[in-house]
Amino acid sequence: SSGINAEWPLRPGVRRGSILCMTHVCVSLHKVIQQNNFQDESAMLPKFLAVCVPLVFDVARSDKDREIVCCALECINEMLKEMKGGLIAEEEYFDSLIEIVKDVLQHKTACQKDSEDDTFCDDVEDDSELTTVLVDFAGSILPSLATAMGGQRFTPYFKNFLPLIIPKEGRKRSERSLAAGTLAEICQAMKESIIPFSDNMYSVFMRGIKDNSEEVISNSVFGLGVLIESSGPTLAPRYPEILGILSTFLKQDGDRRTIDNVLGAVARMMKTNPGSLPLDTIFPTFVKWLPLQEDYEENITVYSSIYGLLSSNCQVAIEQLPTLIPLMITQLTNKKVDDETKAKLTEILQGVTSQYQDLTLKSITSDQAEILKQALAHVNGS
Repeated sequence: SSGINAEWPLRPGVRRGSILCMTHVCVSLHKVIQQNNFQDESAMLPKFLAVCVPLVFDVARSDKDREIVCCALECINEMLKEMKGGLIAEEEYFDSLIEIVKDVLQHKTACQKDSEDDTFCDDVEDDSELTTVLVDFAGSILPSLATAMGGQRFTPYFKNFLPLIIPKEGRKRSERSLAAGTLAEICQAMKESIIPFSDNMYSVFMRGIKDNSEEVISNSVFGLGVLIESSGPTLAPRYPEILGILSTFLKQDGDRRTIDNVLGAVARMMKTNPGSLPLDTIFPTFVKWLPLQEDYEENITVYSSIYGLLSSNCQVAIEQLPTLIPLMITQLTNKKVDDETKAKLTEILQGVTSQYQDLTLKSITSDQAEILKQALAHVNGS
């Protein structure tokens, strides 16, 4: 496959379409085999991969059109997410993938060269947005790789990638934001395997939280929450410091996405180590800032943490039920709330309303009572 681009003088749109089509065939074939427990006796998938993977990898490495390279990186990530370890079982594919991501992060691929003197540029001003997108696509492969390999196997590679991801002093806002987001997703994918890096990651996210960009702050707060969850009790001694800093973002004119991520981070602390928190102080404040208004992806984390506290008969959580019950019912009709969250809300409400029937009736309007009735009827199959 080496040098295939030189003999591939197709228009960018055709090249892009070809890469997408090949990827789609491989992903679809894998899905069919998995979903139907199909025995691939003729080795159709390995044959397709043997054509597709080297070609897509070569495009990522050698094509000079950044949009095409972005497409190739996105396709690699799609295959990795779908096939997981199946894509990187071949040592040659795995080694190539590691090198491609490393090259993009170091601005060493063909499309990152300076067109005038054919040297590699670390600070490309032209197409700077596309350059950032390129690094974003490469960076997003790493959490998928960690998931495919498992955190423990990914650890030595993460150690090597870490200096390439953490932005150097004076980098643009987009690069700082991207780094925080990528590291957060890697922490999430590595789970408890991130613990040896927890002090380093803690410093990186805390630095990001003190940034002057809302986007960097928001991503760093999310990253801190994920790090807390993945690290278990490791960071519990730092909870007072973390709570002190996070509380400064809870203000009426504050950035709402950041506030939602603060609530997500506190929810992760409550799920991971509730005994290390002053729940009687923080839980009423936590409830006061609900529901989430921008980062709806944190909903499942928030309501799972509430479910956990109520399941353990936490008195502070029970005292907040007159506020929580109508709030949760209202979220059942919010079109921006996903089905997984609505299922969790219904599960909480089912338990709460049977255990605290009188309190529920006193806390809700007739309209809310009707919404609740329909939701519970749907769950009970009536």
